[in-house]
Amino acid sequence: MRLLGVIQDISHDGKLIVKARFPPNPREIVRDNLKAEIGRVVKVFGPVRSPYVAIEPRRELKTLAVLGKEVYVQQERDDGKGKRRD
Repeated sequence: MRLLGVIQDISHDGKLIVKARFPPNPREIVRDNLKAEIGRVVKVFGPVRSPYVAIEPRRELKTLAVLGKEVYVQQERDDGKGKRRD
């Protein structure tokens, strides 16, 4: 797992806002340090060098309890096996 950043705020529509260390891929799963799923990346915005990420939290997640927590993304390996010629 790779450290994405720290949850800093909650938007007016309930999304978690993280100041990220790198831009993650859209729809990537976000987890906490215990590998419990927090949600999925919905939007990456802001400056390129220090982007912000909006995360759609899971339905049963208590959003106020996760403020200030470090979040991680699972780096998936892409070995190119999905693109084969006939």
